[in-house]
Amino acid sequence: MGDDLSRPAERERRLLVVAGEPSGDAHAARLVRALRRTGAWRVRGVAGPALRAAGVETVVRQEELAVIGFSGILARLPALLRARRKVLAEFERFRPDVVVLVDYPGFNLRLGPELKARGARVLYYIAPQVWAWHPERAREMARWVDRLAVVFPFEEPLFREAGVNATFVGHPLLDDLAPELEEAAFRAELGVGRDATLVGLLPGSRRGELTAHARVLLEAGRRLMAERPPGIVPVLALAPGLSLGRVPANVRAGTRIVSDRTHCVQAYATCCAVASGTATLETALFGTPLAIVYRVGWLNHAIARRVVRLSHIGLPNIVAGREVAPELLQDAFEPGRLAALLGGWLANPNALARRRSELGVVRERLGGPGASARAAELVRELAA
Repeated sequence: MGDDLSRPAERERRLLVVAGEPSGDAHAARLVRALRRTGAWRVRGVAGPALRAAGVETVVRQEELAVIGFSGILARLPALLRARRKVLAEFERFRPDVVVLVDYPGFNLRLGPELKARGARVLYYIAPQVWAWHPERAREMARWVDRLAVVFPFEEPLFREAGVNATFVGHPLLDDLAPELEEAAFRAELGVGRDATLVGLLPGSRRGELTAHARVLLEAGRRLMAERPPGIVPVLALAPGLSLGRVPANVRAGTRIVSDRTHCVQAYATCCAVASGTATLETALFGTPLAIVYRVGWLNHAIARRVVRLSHIGLPNIVAGREVAPELLQDAFEPGRLAALLGGWLANPNALARRRSELGVVRERLGGPGASARAAELVRELAA
């Protein structure tokens, strides 16, 4: 007979996932979708819009955990502690086969050991960048992380040397990074022609980043329009749920403001200014020349200077092992300097071409698509 009727159906497995910020939410959602293509999974956890859209049952809304900088953790500490209690209680009720912690080290590096002590099988997806600020944390992780799925090739040997069972799976951005619209449709939405030169301004996905960066970006865009030939159109990309709020109309004048079109801006702009974070890596993968910008309060900056051990903070530069995108940080991030940098590129097609060529190494080092499926297979192995 050889029929499947004689074989019991595979049982539904359970996953608890913790993704504390927007980029992790998106990557975790890709993993969940890949996992569900392999069998039946019930998934609960700390979820943002992408995980909720993927059918994950929400224990804590990811939006409740949003923090920026070291001092931001202090302000959000009560909410973070409440969330940790909820996740630990949910683990006891739900009894998942596997727990997946996604990036978000300030929260997950404390939560993970507590889950392990309760008997959890823990997969950490997208390694915390302990190689940047706290290398000994890698050795601590070896005591409670069962599997570590890393997204940068240089991370696997670093973590394995520290005793962590690490596997390079590739970067999930390569799985489905694409503009939201075709270029003609996007330009029509902006109300500009095919000859307009788009300059992308990406202030960051968190409210604190928008507050810290938007005015400088908008002023730099205004200077580009005033000082350069006609046809330059700055486009500021807002993350979902954010608005410019009290930024005066005269500061915004001439700049197109768009929501849910970040990938269009990254792909179709001639060049961009991008707040440090995942968006810098996305922009580099599109091959669009970019300046990496960031500004935090003096306390966060003072702490970061003491603990961060890298010569660059931008992900494209870290992956490339050299500067492929200039960084304007803290006091260097000011309108005149940014406008001069981007304007110099716009005036020199050869300089733009060199910048595009230099970004090619980023894609080469991250490998091909399939990271989400490879990470999902590690989850399945851990649940077996």
